Amino acid sequence: MAFWRAECVRMGLFLGDIPFEDIRDQKSIDLKASGKLTFGAIPVLEVDGKILSQTQAMASYAGKLAGIQPGDPWLDAKVDECLNGCTDVTTTIGATFRMSAEEKIPARQALIADGGRLRMHLSGLEKICAENDECDYAVWDSITVADLAIWRLVGWLSSGVIDGIPVDFVESTFPSLSKLVATVDANSKVNEWKAKHPKLYGAK
Repeated sequence: MAFWRAECVRMGLFLGDIPFEDIRDQKSIDLKASGKLTFGAIPVLEVDGKILSQTQAMASYAGKLAGIQPGDPWLDAKVDECLNGCTDVTTTIGATFRMSAEEKIPARQALIADGGRLRMHLSGLEKICAENDECDYAVWDSITVADLAIWRLVGWLSSGVIDGIPVDFVESTFPSLSKLVATVDANSKVNEWKAKHPKLYGAK
């Protein structure tokens, strides 16, 4: 399964027909030794020998190159807000992976319960999407890297790989996020990308 952080950057470039080299088999230790991990973590984007890191920065750059960034200061900020919201979700869930097997499931169930931190983060993304009532995208009238990020984030949450989070949690709780996912799923370029990577997208 393709995780949202790097995938929204790759797909942003792909949607804009921007050629890029998609390298997925380099080990973090080798990248670190080469001095390419500015903050000690992947993914990173290399452009003409220069390194860009941090998902928000890379996604914003890819969106601008691809022509899928709104270009309006407020809407661009809303795109960044969505990306940071996705990071909050990831950080909150990520903390549970360090727990023992006995602790994980009840901790995650608490996160998605009323008042839970994960439900709060997802409610924020839901609110942003619901406020864009002209269409089923997150912040603009067409697809942005924010939509790609949320789409993949929801795909991860709904995949069944995170014990304690029901596969229908997002679908049954957040209607605007569910509409966004359906809209991105119907995008022809998104489906073209998925067809190129059947091992990652062979199953929903």
